[in-house]
Amino acid sequence: MEVGLLRFLGLVAVVVGLSACAMPRPGGFYRRVDVSGARPGQVLRARPFGAAPVGATATLVVYASTGVGGAIVPVSGVIYVPRGPAPPGGRDVIAWAHPTTGVAAGCAPSLGNRVFDSLDEGASIPGLRRFLRAGDIVTATDYEGLGVAGVHPYLIGDAEAADLIDSVRAARALPGADASRNYGVWGHSQGAQAALFAGQDAAAYAPELHLVGVAAAAPPTDLGAELRKPSSNSGRVLVAYVYATWSRWYHVPMTSVVAPAAVALVRRAADRCINSVGQYVLAQRAGAALKRVFLAHDPMVTRPWPRLFHENSPGYAPEGAPVLLTQGTADDTVYPRYTDAFDRRACAMGDRVDYLKLKGVGHVFAGYRSAKLVAAWFAGRFAGAAAPDTCPRSVVVKD
Repeated sequence: MEVGLLRFLGLVAVVVGLSACAMPRPGGFYRRVDVSGARPGQVLRARPFGAAPVGATATLVVYASTGVGGAIVPVSGVIYVPRGPAPPGGRDVIAWAHPTTGVAAGCAPSLGNRVFDSLDEGASIPGLRRFLRAGDIVTATDYEGLGVAGVHPYLIGDAEAADLIDSVRAARALPGADASRNYGVWGHSQGAQAALFAGQDAAAYAPELHLVGVAAAAPPTDLGAELRKPSSNSGRVLVAYVYATWSRWYHVPMTSVVAPAAVALVRRAADRCINSVGQYVLAQRAGAALKRVFLAHDPMVTRPWPRLFHENSPGYAPEGAPVLLTQGTADDTVYPRYTDAFDRRACAMGDRVDYLKLKGVGHVFAGYRSAKLVAAWFAGRFAGAAAPDTCPRSVVVKD
C-alpha cells in the first residue's frame, strides 16, 4: 500500500538520478536454511549486522516462523539491542513491521534500505533510536520470502503476524539480549496491517509472551475496496503483488481475475522491488504496462476473492491489547475513511483505541510523523499506565 512512497521516490529520482537499479541478491547467509525440527522463534543463524546505531548492537538473524497453512519457514530480520546491563526482568521489545518493499527475495530491508535515513533518527525504522534510548530491544522482520527465498505472503495477515511475533521470540533466544516477555508491535502500511493481525492472534499464537500494545500507522483495513480498481502505475504494481502471490498461496488461477494477456506483465511487476530510486523507476514501467491490459473480471464478484479480501482485512476480531491508530488526513493511498471504519469496528468490539489523525500528512510520512507519539505511547504501556481511549471518535493533531 505504498503509492505515496512510490510517488515520492519518483521525485527523488529527478534529483539524484537513476542509481541502484539492480535488486540486491541475498548471499549465502540467507540460503539453504534447514528448518527441520525447528520451533517458531528459534534462531537458526546469527551474525553481526553492520548498521548498528550508537549505543546498540545489531544482529542479522534467520529464525523459524509459521507460514501459510502452518508450515515452519525460515525468516530473516535484524535485532537491535541497547548496550549495557539489562534492567531487572529483562528488556522490553518493540517488534517493527515494515511497509511494502516488494514481494521478491531481493526486497528484504536487511539487504539494504537507506532511502529515508535523514528523515528520522531511527533511519528506516521510525523511532528506532528513541526505543533504544528507552532501553528497549527492537526487532525488524523482513517477513517470509523477502530475504530467505520463498513466496512472500503479501498482505496475508496471519502469516505476517506470525513473522512479527516470532521475531520477539527470536530476540528472547538471542544470547545476551536479555529480552523480557513484554512486547509491543508497531507497523506502517503493510506493516500496520501485520501489527493489527498480530494483536488479534497474539494470545493464541504466543501465550507465553505479554503483548502490551499495538501501534498502526495508515493500515490497509478494507482490502476489497482498496485494491479493487487501481488507477495509477503505482497502484497497479501493488495489486499485481497481491495477485502474483495470492494465486500461489491460495491455489487460485490468476486468470480468474487477471486478463490472460496480462499474466506475464503481472509476474514481471512482481519481480520489482521499491527499496531504491532505480527500482522505483523499473516498478513504474511495469505498472504502466499494466495500464493497457490488466483485470478482466471484477474481483469483488469473482469467487474466492471477496472471501480472501475479507479474511485478510483486520478489525473483525478483537485486538488483544490497546491500540494506537494514526492516520494522515492527506493520505491518498489508504484513505482516512477506511481507517475511520476500522476504528468504528474495533470500538464496537470493545477494543481500547487511541485514534489520532495527523493533519496534512500523507501516506509515505505517516510512520515517521507518528514515531514520537508511538514511542511515548509505548513507554506508558511498558510502565503499566492505562492506555488512552478515544472511542468512538478520533483526535486531530498538528504535525
